[in-house]
Amino acid sequence: MLVFKNLTIENRAEIQPMLLQSSYPLSNFSFANQVIWAETFHPKFTIIDDMLISLFRIKKESYFHFPIGKGDVKSALDEMMKYAKKMNTPCCIAALTEDMKLFLETNFPNQFTFTTSRNFYDYLHKTKDLIELKGKQYQSKRNHINKFKKMYSYVYAPITYRDIDDCLETHEQWIDEQDCGGKRCTFEQETCAVKIALNLFDKIGMQGGLMRVDGKVIAFTLGQAISDTVYDICIEKALSEYEGAYAIINQQFLEHQVADYLFVNREEDLGIEGLRKAKLSYHPYQLIPKYSARSQL
Repeated sequence: MLVFKNLTIENRAEIQPMLLQSSYPLSNFSFANQVIWAETFHPKFTIIDDMLISLFRIKKESYFHFPIGKGDVKSALDEMMKYAKKMNTPCCIAALTEDMKLFLETNFPNQFTFTTSRNFYDYLHKTKDLIELKGKQYQSKRNHINKFKKMYSYVYAPITYRDIDDCLETHEQWIDEQDCGGKRCTFEQETCAVKIALNLFDKIGMQGGLMRVDGKVIAFTLGQAISDTVYDICIEKALSEYEGAYAIINQQFLEHQVADYLFVNREEDLGIEGLRKAKLSYHPYQLIPKYSARSQL
């Protein structure tokens, strides 16, 4: 039976090369995302016959990711199903692409039911589009950036460990801006992820950029490559009092540090109306559906 161990930053050299060899452009397969959200999803992993099998929790239910590696995919899925049966639970697999779903339907006919939600679709963009912002559809973004440049004395720079405290302070201010009515619990899990990302970004293999206005960090972002061609934006924060801050931190980070990647994944909108509107305003090249599969007991 499969034996899992906790996924931690110490496993990067073992796991990240396997994730990077995948052709799947999903944010779920970013090593950074799995590490910084560990307090929420409690990720575990095992490697059998050159296949990475990941296990994590959503609330109280266990889910697998689709197996990744150079070995036999069907054999790895067989082992996942045996493990779930031994645990007396359905075999649940999350973040499936259309190709993964088809593989399950073809090789395990009538054994899984599938669901999907628009809230969890990934936003995939051509990196060049978001750097150059050409055409009528990006006119408002160019306007925001030009206005920002005229209004503020700003400096863009890659994040270093010397910037961590300033970025954490900006994140606290960002939370205060959200007007949560004094209830900060909604942001506790995200705050934990942001702190891990900032404090360990280099060890996790992330890179980041920040924008300072008159010396103050008013926006920052952090990300990591998913593959040789796709880069994932894991975290992006900007203070709303600085008009155009989101537009310029996105454009500058991609221009200075991500321009070599063909695509950028800006992740999910989680069904949050304002976040969906903001993400759609960048006119994604593709919305990537993600499915969940559940076997019968």
